[in-house]
Amino acid sequence: MYKHRTAWTVSSVFLFAAILLAVSQHGRSNRIYAAGQTTHTIHTPEEAYAIWNEKKIRGRTLILFDHYPHNMGYYSYHGNPRLYQSNLVEYAIFQNMIRKIYFVVPEMEWNEFRRKEFIRPIREATETTKGLYLYNQSGIPIIAVTPASLPHIAEPVLVYVNTRMFGLEQTRDLLARNMITSDIFVSLERVEHE
Repeated sequence: MYKHRTAWTVSSVFLFAAILLAVSQHGRSNRIYAAGQTTHTIHTPEEAYAIWNEKKIRGRTLILFDHYPHNMGYYSYHGNPRLYQSNLVEYAIFQNMIRKIYFVVPEMEWNEFRRKEFIRPIREATETTKGLYLYNQSGIPIIAVTPASLPHIAEPVLVYVNTRMFGLEQTRDLLARNMITSDIFVSLERVEHE
């Protein structure tokens, strides 16, 4: 009797491990990276989407150096979702371009950020010194971190930088220190209207 129970337990553990391995491999095989490394200067968030779409990227990690993600759910879609300035991240998620986001909050703004009403933390991101998993309607992980808490990410990432909030040199230095590579680096530089 114990032989059968042990055999059943061992078989169940091996089956579970095989399923986890298959799902992990399937997820990795569905990630599409751009060939080489490119840097782009844009003037609207929609231009970032056009670049990602042209490169046919899929299932990627985004490091967002900007205001709270363009993922606020302001638009209730009737019919197919459409791209707006305020929903770049949300729209890219709908198109299966982004599967995970590291949202970088300036060090000096961290405590104020945590007190904002629209921030709904799920739990602390214990793998970082200052990090929060944030609730969002898309269901993908959004992890808010400070620059000093940004962890090393082994795969090439998408980088989106709002140059009004973060300097390009500061951002590039941070990525280099953490040995993070990017195949598509986009910097938003808004043009002042006269």
